[in-house]
Amino acid sequence: MSREQKLQSIREYLEKSRCASGTELANKFSLSLRRLSDYLRGINCLTSYSHRRSFYTLREITHFDKQHIWRCPRKLVLFSDLGSLSALVDWHVRNSQAGLTCRQLSEITKVWIEPHIKRISKERGFVRQKFDSEYVYFHQANKKIQQQQLARRRKISSTAGTDMEPASEGTMVSLRRDLQIALALLNHPKESSAFIVSMLRKRGHQITHENLVDFLHRYGVKKNW
Repeated sequence: MSREQKLQSIREYLEKSRCASGTELANKFSLSLRRLSDYLRGINCLTSYSHRRSFYTLREITHFDKQHIWRCPRKLVLFSDLGSLSALVDWHVRNSQAGLTCRQLSEITKVWIEPHIKRISKERGFVRQKFDSEYVYFHQANKKIQQQQLARRRKISSTAGTDMEPASEGTMVSLRRDLQIALALLNHPKESSAFIVSMLRKRGHQITHENLVDFLHRYGVKKNW
């Protein structure tokens, strides 16, 4: 079977199943997971932000709601047209009326945000303030919007709120990670995403596939992987 025939077969399978895990697709089409990734990039697949990014779907069969979320009806896996959980949380915090708590973010995204909020805060530059015994997260890039959100939060809260504080002390860590990813992409432009992540981790950098996807999204870098 030629590459084009296999690509078409994978596409037809995803059209029928709506979404499938990488393991399921690899077994179905007798491919290694690394080789499968090469094929999936050829048909413009989206990766789930739930289930450890292990499920795939076709962009053209999804129907995202106003919150930028689509749930695969057969396997209840979640996808976002923004590309990652980090980008999804960032969008909702930035566009919220009064900032958002982890509880509110979990209700919106339909996944438990608490384990991820520290990492996302590093990547997105969140600040936080405690109201009614819960931390509320704000986006600090636009001070005018942040002050408007803070004013609204004070109106709906029963407490005055604590002092504003960084949600994470990871700004320099995030910048260093971005630099390492940029250098890796420049030095190895034809290598796969799995290779880039693996190489950086072997060098002692705590890089994940999601970090790489977020980097590409934030800086508008397009890769034909």
